[in-house]
Parts: sequence; structure tokens; C-alpha cells
Amino acid sequence: MLSLTALLIVFAAVIGSSAMMGIIAYLLHRIRQLEGRTLGEAGPDRISARLVEMQEDLQAVQDQMVSLSERLDFTEKLLTKGDDTPPSPE
Repeated sequence: MLSLTALLIVFAAVIGSSAMMGIIAYLLHRIRQLEGRTLGEAGPDRISARLVEMQEDLQAVQDQMVSLSERLDFTEKLLTKGDDTPPSPE
């Protein structure tokens, strides 16, 4: 049986992953908006610079997602590792 602390850790990891997915979706939406604008509105240099900035932001978010995924995998392994031990008689 999972302890309350373990459940809270798993819950926090899932919530964090959901938040990161929302950020990625927002960044992709903004990139599509920038690509869809006419060049006369903001100028090609500004759009290119903004697009590069958003791509860097997206890469940072993807790196965070990888880190969160690794943490979740590690937490799951710790939790399942604890389930293999028989309960001690008290």
C-alpha cells in the first residue's frame, strides 16, 4: 500500500507534467500565430528574432519535461521497489 507521501509525490509529478504540456501547447500556438502574420505588421527581422526566442523557450520546456519524466520514473521505481518487501509482523 502506498504511503500518503508517495501519493503526494506522484500527484505533484502528474500536475507538473500537465502544466508543462499546457505551456508547450501555448508556445506552439504562439509560434503558429507568428508564422501566420504578414511581414508588413511587424517586419521580418522582429518576427525572426521572436520565433528564435520562442523556439528556445520551447526547447527549455521540453528539457524540463524530460527531467520531470525522469523524476517520475525514478519515483515509480522507488514506490514499486518498496512493494516487494513483505510487511514486518508487529
